[in-house]
Amino acid sequence: MTPKDAQAHLDQLQSLYRQWLDQKSQLDTLERHLTAALETITALERAYMSDDYHELLALDAKGLLDTTTDGEYSVLSEDTLYNEIIAKEVMLWQLLRLCVQALDRTRSADNTDNLV
Repeated sequence: MTPKDAQAHLDQLQSLYRQWLDQKSQLDTLERHLTAALETITALERAYMSDDYHELLALDAKGLLDTTTDGEYSVLSEDTLYNEIIAKEVMLWQLLRLCVQALDRTRSADNTDNLV
């Protein structure tokens, strides 16, 4: 490798490292957002399974509650919370698979290195 090629390669690696540092910071932010989102959906899930929720449904069926919203579905609409609970599970499984895939690739690379 010529010094010019080596410098170009080094510059490319340094650029990738800078990119990683920026993305790593974004992953830290993502983790905080994910934690907060999971706390929110867990609270909604608990409410959905509670006796109070069923009482709200009964009162709504009698027309005693105002379920108008700012454009989103009402939490008392059929399957609104159920669908979001399922969506949360699908998303978490996708994230888990992505993470396991990345870890398995790392482990495979490590195992290959150990064989050499």
